[in-house]
Amino acid sequence: MIGTITVVMKDNKKAAKINEILHKNSENILGRMGLPKPKSTGFILSFVFNGEEKIFENLLREIKNISDIKIGYSKI
Repeated sequence: MIGTITVVMKDNKKAAKINEILHKNSENILGRMGLPKPKSTGFILSFVFNGEEKIFENLLREIKNISDIKIGYSKI
């Protein structure tokens, strides 16, 4: 299964926790990209996952437990 997750943060203080989660799952992360949003309204972190759906769901659940972020995702 291939999936993508995009996270929007007001500031990058949550990035360390997200990176910790991604590092734990690094064997399934094909790539990631971090971008500042225009006008200093926040940051965008997007990454591509390749692996079992169960692992993707666990990864998504861990990220959703982080407060004050917005998340979008898709699975193929």
